Amino acid sequence: MAKLMQLEIVTPDKSLMKRNDISYVLAETVMGPIGILANHAPLIGTLNESPLKYRSEDGKDHFIFIDAGFMEVNNNKVTVLSAAAEMAEAIDVARAQAAEARALKHIENPEPTIDLEVIGRNLRRAKGRLKTVQLARGL
Repeated sequence: MAKLMQLEIVTPDKSLMKRNDISYVLAETVMGPIGILANHAPLIGTLNESPLKYRSEDGKDHFIFIDAGFMEVNNNKVTVLSAAAEMAEAIDVARAQAAEARALKHIENPEPTIDLEVIGRNLRRAKGRLKTVQLARGL
């Protein structure tokens, strides 16, 4: 039997999930991807707008979109703090595709009143949501 750990995803308005049957977590930090297993050394990391993968005790992989944030690993508990997070099943694909198209349009045809840094973040968020859905669907 695999050693297990706890995973909790917290946003300002809610605790999106809290599970005690997690065998593996894969997160995209600003320094690159990091895999977490039980008994991992303590760690604090900054997360990108990207999918977070976790594997439950039954071996099934699950995906959550993390809208940037922080991850703490300590005593077999992984805590993710993010401004927003969505389970893959809850992501509105059409809305994410529209957001991606809007951001690309603003980047290709910039206007002086548009903040390209904000547009870049919107693009990363849209791409992260779409990638989360693709991974969850096995595409």
